[in-house]
Amino acid sequence: MFSLSKAALILTFFYFILWCAGPLVFDANAIWYGVPLWFWLSCIGAPLTLIILLINLVGKIDD
Repeated sequence: MFSLSKAALILTFFYFILWCAGPLVFDANAIWYGVPLWFWLSCIGAPLTLIILLINLVGKIDD
């Protein structure tokens, strides 16, 4: 059985990796609505993705 605390630590680690990789992967000229694209992906896209993954993971744990 997969513990929820272990899942939270793994998801947090992946969030940190995505957050750090943003400025390295995207060019500084990639601007969307006046804000760099890596900001949108790291501060909005990554947390939403991880929340969706957590919901799916918790659903599998309960089954």
